Amino acid sequence: MDTATAVENFSLTINRNFKASKQAVYDAWTNEEALKTWFAPTSEMKTEVHEMDLRVGGKYHLSMIEPDGSAHVIHGEYVALNPYDQIVFTWEWEGDEVEVNSLVTIDLSENNGTTDMVLVHDKLDSQNLVDMHNEGWTGCVAQLEAFVS
Repeated sequence: MDTATAVENFSLTINRNFKASKQAVYDAWTNEEALKTWFAPTSEMKTEVHEMDLRVGGKYHLSMIEPDGSAHVIHGEYVALNPYDQIVFTWEWEGDEVEVNSLVTIDLSENNGTTDMVLVHDKLDSQNLVDMHNEGWTGCVAQLEAFVS
């Protein structure tokens, strides 16, 4: 009889309210030129978009480049694109020894002329990865806030 090993699912959730419309926030996530402007944990980093096939099943591939030239490269696939409401995509670091596609879900809702965003990053395989991704996402979300404001 085969036995399965249970893998604990670690995740993180970030809630943020933006003084911008749902469309503006959604467009910031789905427009290649916009992503290049804000998608990195710090303003000192540069973002390059290598691929962005914005459709369910489409792939994306980007690099966040440190001031010293070192790059953090991610890629994945769009799982859901519900205009102005939700974006879901897999997330994998290039060069990961363990090929685990974690999952990022972004839900948007209007709230008195502002937009509430809930970002959930699921299927991380350790608390250490949760902590590292929390730091990165917190920086990215701050950059997004500055971009859409």
